[in-house]
Amino acid sequence: MNTSMLIVSLICLMGLAACSGKESVAVYQPKVQPISSQEPVTPATPAAETRPPAEQFVVGQLTDINMDAKTFVLKDTKGNAHSFAFSETTKLTGGGGVKDLRGQQGKNATIRYVESDNRKSAVQIHIEVGS
Repeated sequence: MNTSMLIVSLICLMGLAACSGKESVAVYQPKVQPISSQEPVTPATPAAETRPPAEQFVVGQLTDINMDAKTFVLKDTKGNAHSFAFSETTKLTGGGGVKDLRGQQGKNATIRYVESDNRKSAVQIHIEVGS
């Protein structure tokens, strides 16, 4: 029985020796940061997502037309004065072209405009016929 015990012990020792060899197996372990130290991911926004300002309307009486500065003031139905800029592309209906705006002071008008950077720019000036 001593010999069989010796043989079993030798077999076990050889098995252990075979398992504890010096060969190393490379195991891929990615570096993972804890969640609390990771920077938040923000979704990318399209750079060209600039929308044009919405058009607005106001009705009133044309006053203080300055052709050199290309500005005019419209006094609305509540008595509030609104300053507007205009350009050669501003449409003038019911009174000729924008060059004819000078003769329209005191007339009732509807202004279609856009507002950007606290500046109101007239897109269309509609002069009320017979006003």
